[in-house]
Amino acid sequence: MSPQQLNQSVHKWVHRMLSALVLSLIVLISSLGLQMGQPAIAMAAPLTSHPQMMALFGSNRAKQVDKIAKEDADKTFGAGTSNKAEGAVKQAKGKAKRDIQNTQSALKDAQGKAKQDTGRTQNTIGDVQSKVESAAEGAQDAVKGLLNQ
Repeated sequence: MSPQQLNQSVHKWVHRMLSALVLSLIVLISSLGLQMGQPAIAMAAPLTSHPQMMALFGSNRAKQVDKIAKEDADKTFGAGTSNKAEGAVKQAKGKAKRDIQNTQSALKDAQGKAKQDTGRTQNTIGDVQSKVESAAEGAQDAVKGLLNQ
């Protein structure tokens, strides 16, 4: 893999990681219910999946608050809205995990190919070195043969 291709691969990986980070921050802000100039923001992920909320409210209270948030979202935005939001978050989370796994796999492949290329180069250098030594010995033998005649 050429340095330019490796650079592009790393650039794509960094872009994906930053995208995943931004998405995670948006989900976190939305799930904590912070309003950013908008009317009520629906809870996208269950509070029980957030250790911070569990620590603040306890397991039962977090479940109650989650249920209330879902009911409010469904009343405000229509039936099934909370389920759609949770589904979208889970889908985005799954895609982010797949992207990370694909990126890790691509980096491992690139490292393996680089090692293979290094091995091939070393092998070629060894072949060239052997041929040079053989040619030098042949030339030395020819000179000895000329001097002995």
